[in-house]
Amino acid sequence: MDYNEVYWIYIVGALGYGNYKVKSILEQYQNAKDFYDKPNSLKYCSFLTPNNIESLKCRDLRKSYEIVKQCDKLGYEILTIENPQYPEKLKNISNPPAVLYLKGDLPDTNENLSISIVGTRSSTPYGEKVSFELGYKLARAGTVVVSGAALGIDSISQKGAMQAKGKTIAVLGCGLNVDYLIKNKELREEIANNGALVSEYPPGYRGASWTFPMRNRIISGLSDGTLVVEAGERSGSLITANLALEQNRDLFAVPGNINSSISYGTNKLIKICAKPVTCAEDILEEYYHLYPYLKKPFNEDLISGKIIEEENKEIPKLPENLSVRAKKTFKVLTDQPEYIDKISELTNMNISDVLQSITELELYELIKTHSGKRYSKP
Repeated sequence: MDYNEVYWIYIVGALGYGNYKVKSILEQYQNAKDFYDKPNSLKYCSFLTPNNIESLKCRDLRKSYEIVKQCDKLGYEILTIENPQYPEKLKNISNPPAVLYLKGDLPDTNENLSISIVGTRSSTPYGEKVSFELGYKLARAGTVVVSGAALGIDSISQKGAMQAKGKTIAVLGCGLNVDYLIKNKELREEIANNGALVSEYPPGYRGASWTFPMRNRIISGLSDGTLVVEAGERSGSLITANLALEQNRDLFAVPGNINSSISYGTNKLIKICAKPVTCAEDILEEYYHLYPYLKKPFNEDLISGKIIEEENKEIPKLPENLSVRAKKTFKVLTDQPEYIDKISELTNMNISDVLQSITELELYELIKTHSGKRYSKP
């Protein structure tokens, strides 16, 4: 069953994305096809303007069929607001997208805790370390991590979630097949294999200055709460934070250096209303009563450099799910402390990847930290 895919695509094409009138249509008509089949009733719809009515009458339904055909060819799923699989959390916002295009398997955000992690693209080593660790530990506890797959905090938090073998959702501000960020192409493929890529824009739709702020309402709308890791005074992640508050979602923020412009936004959010977060437990403790399946934070199980699973089996010193970059970093470590630059040179990896690998190794207590940001074997 297609749940009126063609007709909802037609409606969105005529009225525009992020339109608040989607809910009014659902309230006054049986479904999207019923709305389409009654053109003479449009003049009685008080929520439609004369321009809306003219646009609906001029819109060619064949364009919608072409989009459906293209999605079939690309292997994308189309999820309309009438579909029972449509996320309830998202449906409850004031302007839910009538149509979602999906690549991958959309994690169940109805029955599972979902937390969005957002922040600046110009992230610091501190922000990258924190976002990776929180993405990892939240996913390890059973949380679905939602973000935008952008450079910086977004993508690093999602890498952390996938490293924990958790589920993640990336909401894009363009069509699923548009390579907006070439650097993140592999990441998007990985996310599709460990969750889903989501967009309200059809295949081929190019991102614009307005599409990314608009997609932020979906990021927060899919989530129980939003965590901001690093954000400057005019960071786009503050838009997501404001949307989360408008949608009656919880808001969290990581405290930052008071002398850093990158921390201006997060520190301000904490002063106003956000709960400060210094560990995953600060977030999880708010939801144990709602989602009893959640596990306690992973680091509580760290014992003498080894991890004790529930069945009390010891995991080898180099766990199988350790990333390739973390294994490369561990391999070059010695008892002699080395600076990050030197580790980067020895592994032939960039600084960002080295920092992420160090965070992984720290989670397993497979690395020792020394003064001056130097590292050695434990």
